[in-house]
Amino acid sequence: MIKQKKFADPNQPLFILDGFETDLQTVMDLNMNRIASVTLLKDAASTAIYGSRAANGVLVIETKIPEKGVLSLSYKGDFSITMADLSDYNLMNAREKLEFETRAGRYTSTTNDPMDQIAMDNLRNQRLQDIERGVNTYWLSEPIRTGFVQKHNLYAEGGEERIRYGLGLSYSNTQGVMKGSDRQTISGNIDLVYRTGKFQFSNKFILDYMKTNNPAVPFSEYAKANPYFRKYNSEGGIDKYLYYTEDPEEYSVPNPLWNAHLNNYDVQDQFGFTNNFILEWFATNDLRARAKFGISKNSSTAEVRLSPQHSDFDEMSETEKGFYTNAQTKNLNYEGDISITYGHLFAGKHMINAVAGFNFNTKENSKNGYKAIGFTEDEFDAPSFTNSYPAGSKPTYTESKTRAASFYINGGYAYDNRYLFDFNYRSDGTSVFGTNNRFRNTWSVGLGWNIHAEKFMENCDFFQLLKLRGSVGNPGNQNFASYQAFSTYAFTHWMSNIFGTGVILEGLGNPDLAWQETINYSLGTDVTMFNERVNLTVDLYRKKTDPLVAAITTPSSIGVKSVMMNMGQLKTDGIEVTLKVSPIYRPQDRFVWNISLNGTHAKSKYSKIGNRLQSMNEQNQANLNTTRYYDGGSPTDIWAVRSAGIDPATGQDLFIKKDGTYTFTYDKNDEVVVGNTEPKLEGVLGTTLYYKGLSFGCYLRYRLGGQVFNNALYEKVENIDREGINYNQDKRALYDRWSTPGQEAKFKRISLFQTTETSSRFVMDENTLSGESFNIGYEFTQPFIKHIGLSTLTVQANMNDIFRVSSVKSERGIDYPFARTMSFSISATF
Repeated sequence: MIKQKKFADPNQPLFILDGFETDLQTVMDLNMNRIASVTLLKDAASTAIYGSRAANGVLVIETKIPEKGVLSLSYKGDFSITMADLSDYNLMNAREKLEFETRAGRYTSTTNDPMDQIAMDNLRNQRLQDIERGVNTYWLSEPIRTGFVQKHNLYAEGGEERIRYGLGLSYSNTQGVMKGSDRQTISGNIDLVYRTGKFQFSNKFILDYMKTNNPAVPFSEYAKANPYFRKYNSEGGIDKYLYYTEDPEEYSVPNPLWNAHLNNYDVQDQFGFTNNFILEWFATNDLRARAKFGISKNSSTAEVRLSPQHSDFDEMSETEKGFYTNAQTKNLNYEGDISITYGHLFAGKHMINAVAGFNFNTKENSKNGYKAIGFTEDEFDAPSFTNSYPAGSKPTYTESKTRAASFYINGGYAYDNRYLFDFNYRSDGTSVFGTNNRFRNTWSVGLGWNIHAEKFMENCDFFQLLKLRGSVGNPGNQNFASYQAFSTYAFTHWMSNIFGTGVILEGLGNPDLAWQETINYSLGTDVTMFNERVNLTVDLYRKKTDPLVAAITTPSSIGVKSVMMNMGQLKTDGIEVTLKVSPIYRPQDRFVWNISLNGTHAKSKYSKIGNRLQSMNEQNQANLNTTRYYDGGSPTDIWAVRSAGIDPATGQDLFIKKDGTYTFTYDKNDEVVVGNTEPKLEGVLGTTLYYKGLSFGCYLRYRLGGQVFNNALYEKVENIDREGINYNQDKRALYDRWSTPGQEAKFKRISLFQTTETSSRFVMDENTLSGESFNIGYEFTQPFIKHIGLSTLTVQANMNDIFRVSSVKSERGIDYPFARTMSFSISATF
């Protein structure tokens, strides 16, 4: 997909929870104690089972079904501490910032009036005096706190052969590392399984409520505050401005503490339920029929209020100060599936299985909202205290509905567990695409060979598993906006006449808009050897997407800015290798030590684009975006003009033209590929140890060989203007700057009047190693836990994102700080 944030994310994988499609938020909020298995499907044969929804892979999650037997009660508690990680911030201290401002000419008058220069000198001297008195405010610590997270889960289960039941209740309270940020979640679920004769009925019902609070002042406002300013005035109060001036040539600096202490709020409430019902008929040992129906509904209300005393409203009239917004969202999704499954082993060697079925789903969404302005007082925060709506505005309302239906057949054959064959065929239809291309056929074929099961391997103890496999298939992608193929119109009151309310064209339809189609090729091997001490998995893959779906700019005479069309091709080649070695492998003694290494590498390339996306390339140039769309280019390429560095003689940026000559003149037509954000190799290095109930795990994530455009250098070192000088900046803006002829420096001279263009000077090699996860746990033995009246008892401690070492110094967490987490959990069954 080439385009745009307003559409659904087309690159997100498909999430399947207990046989039904779900979303990322639901997966993130799952009770980990209730998960039975997690399977990631990536190859063509596996993903084609889910058809057009599976182009980006499938994550299949199965939760535990209630256990039969006497009533048992299990509890799991998770307790975490989160701490802000500010190590990536590289801001100036008070003395450095004042020195930088002095060199930049902040205290040099631009007029010939000597009184102006005297005022500038007094201002600098006043700030210098404060610094000499010890003022060096660390503003980043002001909005930060240590966040505490607690999650409690209770689950009762029991039953007999015919009926089993489970009842769960969970509560979580998450404090963010910024003051005023938190989230509370309450969830309940009822699981029922009933079997009579050849029929089995299963039902899972989930009820959720979530409330969130967000800070009204982003973290970036504190990062911008200069360290030579005091937090509080001489009386201990909070001033509205750190620096205030009525000079139109100067900029006042608001105090983030003032704006934060006001009666602002940013809150959201969400309530919903999900019910999934499954009916199964076990006609024979080989034949089974299944019917599934799931429905989910949720609604949310988001409210944002900004006080009239907020510094943003100082230039507005009294009747316009402060605002309140209200946005309500409702979602209704339902999905059904009917299938017949057959599987039988003939003559002890021929295993045949087949599934045929029909699937349908509908997704409905509606949003409405309004904005009101003009609060009378800070403490009166109800929307009824507002004065009016913004001039020319009105309440908003949108709705969308998508429908999809699929017919499918999946089959497989295995001969003597040596030769494997499977196939999938689907006919998928969706309302997302044009009327002339509603349905599309997807398919896949997979082959496998268990070499270790061959007769010539009978006397070979070296391999416990030696398998070759390959597959090819063409899953589509329907993760796009509901009405992108339709001409849509918007009602407008200013075109009302005697015939009624007028409409204007808002989106131009394309009845021929076709599915984004991907052909997946994969070839792999699975090897287990040395008595299961060494496991190796290698996967080679190629993905070719043709056509892509892109927003093509249209002439202004048409009345819309763009139209969705099919164009272009994207080809991706990659390899993934996973190696697991067990220096100690004695499962019979409950003693296992594993070391694992995973690595991936991929390359992508566009073709068949031509010049149809030239307007998008020009727009990216204007917005200082380094992404371009050209034939032969990659989606992860970094495009910029090459730079030979800072010329020691003049201090100017020396650019390299396409023909290799040098120039001081920047020309966007000299843009070339100067880097690629896709790493040469990335993956995870991990180790796990299990010894008689004691477990330990450590996982490190690495990234080698890619490049990144360092925005921190570009925006907070050289491109600092007369407004930006009023805010704190990166330390590198002061050091290693050119000042005298002959000096070698990384950055141009300090100036508030020059603009630096995007060039290869800001592209850096990125090599990263991070401590992704550390955990230690203990599972208590039966004699001990029975003595205290428990069936199971497990404790575990985890640490996430403990450290990060990178060759690139750049800020992480601009509007909200990056955080590290330490947690402790306890699980018990009574």
